[in-house]
Amino acid sequence: MSDNTSHDNLQKLINIGRSLSREKNINILLEKILIEAREISHSDGGTLYLMTDDNRLSFEIMHNESKNIFFGGSSAPVPDSFYPVKLYVDGVPNDHSVSAVCALKGKTIHIEDAYADKNYDFSGAKGFDQKHGYHSKSFLNVPLKNHKDEILGVLQLLNATENDKIISYSKEIISLVEALTSQASIALTNQMLIEEQKALFKSFIQLVSEALEHKDEVTGGHCTRVPVLTMMFADAINEDATGAYKKFKFTDDQMEELYVAGWLHDFGKVATPEHIMNKSTKLECLFDKINLLIMKFEILKRDKKIEFYKNCLNQESNEKELRKKIDNDINQIDNDVEFLKNCNIGGEFMSDEMKERVDKIADQLISVENKQINILSNNEKENLKISRGTLSDKDFFIMKEHVSLSYELLNKLPYPKHLKNVPFYAGCHHEKIDGSGYPNGYKGDKLPLQARVIALADVFEGLTAPDRPYKKGYSLSKAMEILKFMVQDNEIDKDLFELFINKKLYLKYAKDYVDSSQIDEIDEKKYLI
Repeated sequence: MSDNTSHDNLQKLINIGRSLSREKNINILLEKILIEAREISHSDGGTLYLMTDDNRLSFEIMHNESKNIFFGGSSAPVPDSFYPVKLYVDGVPNDHSVSAVCALKGKTIHIEDAYADKNYDFSGAKGFDQKHGYHSKSFLNVPLKNHKDEILGVLQLLNATENDKIISYSKEIISLVEALTSQASIALTNQMLIEEQKALFKSFIQLVSEALEHKDEVTGGHCTRVPVLTMMFADAINEDATGAYKKFKFTDDQMEELYVAGWLHDFGKVATPEHIMNKSTKLECLFDKINLLIMKFEILKRDKKIEFYKNCLNQESNEKELRKKIDNDINQIDNDVEFLKNCNIGGEFMSDEMKERVDKIADQLISVENKQINILSNNEKENLKISRGTLSDKDFFIMKEHVSLSYELLNKLPYPKHLKNVPFYAGCHHEKIDGSGYPNGYKGDKLPLQARVIALADVFEGLTAPDRPYKKGYSLSKAMEILKFMVQDNEIDKDLFELFINKKLYLKYAKDYVDSSQIDEIDEKKYLI
């Protein structure tokens, strides 16, 4: 081999190494490895196998240029008819397959003529030849190994050519392919380690949601659904060719960052008391105090009846009038109890008239241990007068702390550079564009698109969630009406809301995650602002 040829080959290997090290997509990386190996060895075809967990070699990339056959990578997947090659058959090493032996022994195997070879079974190649009018002759099998000398896969090249004739692989070409395979193995190992780390991290963050679900099924369901809708938004933004986002695209790194932030946005709820997260009624604490309240009204009834019987003993009393009064009093008490039961259930609105009636009822006195006390404590009275939902101001303050805690805890993790904004995005899911959100009151440009996406996903999931203990999930039309008002009040992003409608993301999401009884007809034009 001349000095010029050696120099050229070295430069080729350097260029190939650079190209392989830059590729992040494993499927494309595998394809590049086979393409570069075929080019440097002048091979007509080849196959790249990867080792599976059950000791098989799976067909990942297949090329045959003469027959215009290309599978895997950027082409169509390898058909299922190409079964993985077993390294062991009934527990015995498979020494009939050249690729299996290459993997088992970790050594290069060169076959000059498959039809003349007596050591290996080439019936598969011969069957291919017969079907496609081809002639598989020279083979070169080279193992791919990682830094622990473990087999990653096998590179198999087919039919080295020179002047349109099939030739054997020369020693120089074999050395070049082995050098290329070493570079490829490093690139592949690096990328596989990165993918394994990503898979581990994604599994961990999903495990966090599963842990929350064991603590609180509602929160766990919410933490699972919000990232689904978040990524629906992200995909729609990337696919938007004519709308507000036609000039914007999330990168792969940004997509991963958004995915992680979506999954971890409610991480702080690990510290939120369960009785607040699951507060299904206004009087609920560790248990629903409505029953204690009912008992106090039974005491009130008792006091009224005692008063009645005392008055009856008075000879000047009119028993008929007294009985009429006690019956009215008991009926009024029963009506008050039913009224308070209804007040105990959270709603969207409570009128001043209803609050005044709660105050009036609370002023009634009962006798407990010879002391006159109000039938409702101040705490019970204030909780029953909660205007919206079931959380008191104190409860809501505790609930809101989960956002700050999410940021605080998530910010302690040593993120890679492309995930550094995860704590910020996750910590902004209750912020509003007009600055009225919490915990920091960020507004306008302070809220990047990623934060706005998670915020809208969080609101819509909350409105339509079928599993909230304190309310039924809203119908699609009511949820969309509320979102429209939020857009008009400059609380959520107008462009995102219009994308939500125009791309029918609301319906796509609802079909999988909203109860069918909530899915009603939507007049989309009504909600476009």
